[in-house]
Amino acid sequence: MSSDTTAPPERRPETQDLNNVLTHIKNLEQEKQDLEKRLVETEERAARMSQKTKAAMQSAMDTLMKKWMDAVETKDEVVKQQFKGGLDTLINKSADENGVWQMMVAASSLHERQEHNLEKLRVENNELRGRVDSSFATQESRVGAKRKAEAELGPGDVAQAKDMWADFASDIGRNF
Repeated sequence: MSSDTTAPPERRPETQDLNNVLTHIKNLEQEKQDLEKRLVETEERAARMSQKTKAAMQSAMDTLMKKWMDAVETKDEVVKQQFKGGLDTLINKSADENGVWQMMVAASSLHERQEHNLEKLRVENNELRGRVDSSFATQESRVGAKRKAEAELGPGDVAQAKDMWADFASDIGRNF
């Protein structure tokens, strides 16, 4: 024991153990600071992404969904306001992976496509009506330069075949 007390303080076993512990604590503090710095950077990046997501969701709400919600008929306007409030909550939470939000985007998009297709069909229908009205408005436009039949044919004017199936069988037999 006397040799431990006579050794310089930095060479004593308890001092060396204490130095190891202090070095380890210093390394842990440095690692903690690095992790905290990464956490702050990640949170900032997530906040920026969240703002972009919110902006995109708000844009979708203002364009696609607004048209759809205006077109939907409800018995009470309060229902629409409650629904819009729920969607606003999803936007504020940036919950674009939420199933309700995804279904609303899909329904709104489908509504817009169907509306576009319906408008296309209306235009085509009006065009065809205009064409029919102008093409068949007068007898001249319907008949054109065709001449009228000189005599009307009746059932007696057509030659009657005695046995249609027998004639058919003989024609087949001759050709094959």
